[in-house]
Amino acid sequence: MNNCDIVKDLLPLYADDVCSEESIKAVEEHINGCPTCRSELEKLRQNVSISPQKDGEVLKRIKRRLRIEKLIVGLISVLAICGVMIFGLMYLLNTAESMDVKKYNIPNNLNVTIHGNELYLVVDGEAAAFWYTFPTISDTDGDHMGYGTGFDREKKNGYGITFKQRKIESIAIARIKGKCEIKLFDIEKNKAMDKFFYYDDVNNKEYVLWERDKND
Repeated sequence: MNNCDIVKDLLPLYADDVCSEESIKAVEEHINGCPTCRSELEKLRQNVSISPQKDGEVLKRIKRRLRIEKLIVGLISVLAICGVMIFGLMYLLNTAESMDVKKYNIPNNLNVTIHGNELYLVVDGEAAAFWYTFPTISDTDGDHMGYGTGFDREKKNGYGITFKQRKIESIAIARIKGKCEIKLFDIEKNKAMDKFFYYDDVNNKEYVLWERDKND
């Protein structure tokens, strides 16, 4: 058999050992005398022997890349969740709300004292566990600066504060009784201030703690 075209068609089958005995004999006889077809057979055998190895390496690379991608996605997800949790915690820690007046018995734990002309607020008990004080000024119509739009500065007549605490009460309130003094204002320099009050902004209620003597 000297027809190279026919032998080249048989070479893949021969390389895979699926030829009939007659075809095997014909191919072997031909390649013994044909360097070109013999070279083609060697190439086929090399591809057959190397391909599985290359396929295995490709699969390993694909699996390795998938593992890395999964690890990265998982890490990003964990960081995102941690970021949301930290943001939420920071929001709760740094966002204030008004202290519950009745729960902490605020009006009964407040009184005022005067040193010279300076008016001071004395805070006792659990009321002293506030985070910060939010100031306000009242007018003769009962409106308060910082609340709504009705406040009239020309009619101001009193000064008040509201105690604020953190939203997470277990962190915000130590529930330890104490006492502190807060300097308010000079009663001689602020003649327009006829009263000082604690303002319950939740219920829009004033607890007047000091009023100017009308004879002053």
